[in-house]
Amino acid sequence: MRVEGSGKKGGDSNPGPSTLDPQAFRVVETPVRVRYSETDRMGIVYHTNYIVWFEIGRTEFCRAAGLPYRSMEDAGLLILVTAVECRYRRPARYDDALAVRARMTELASRGLTFEYEIVDSSGTVLADGITRHVFADMQGRPRRAPPEIVSAFERFRMTER
Repeated sequence: MRVEGSGKKGGDSNPGPSTLDPQAFRVVETPVRVRYSETDRMGIVYHTNYIVWFEIGRTEFCRAAGLPYRSMEDAGLLILVTAVECRYRRPARYDDALAVRARMTELASRGLTFEYEIVDSSGTVLADGITRHVFADMQGRPRRAPPEIVSAFERFRMTER
C-alpha cells in the first residue's frame, strides 16, 4: 500500500494517464494482481471484480487513516454502501499488475464518498468510479459518526500543504 497526497479527478473521460489533482485529497494506492478466477472466458477481468477492488481500496484507505473497518464495527459503527458507479475504460487481463487508488472526496457526520481508479503498471486508467456511503448502527439504522471518527478522517484525507 502506498499513501500519497493527491485527489480529485478532472473532467477528461478518455482512458490514459491518471487525472488526479495533486493539490486535492490524499490517495491510498493498493497493489492487486489479476487472478485467473477473476477473468471470463475471453481472458478479460469480469466486470464485478472492479467493485471488489474498490472495496479493497476503501478498506486500505480506512486502515491507513488509523481507522480499520473492523475496529469501527467493533465500536458499533457501520459504513453502508448506498451507491456505486464504475466506468470501464480498458480491459485488464490475467496476471496483470494493477493498483487501486482510493480517495475520500466527501465527508460529513452522516456519510462519505470515495473515488477510485484502477490503473495498470504504466499508470493508465482501466476503470474509475465512486461509492457513496452512510454511517449506520449495528442494526443498519442511519446514525451520525462520532466526532473523533469524522475528525480523524478529515485530518488524514487532506494533503499536507
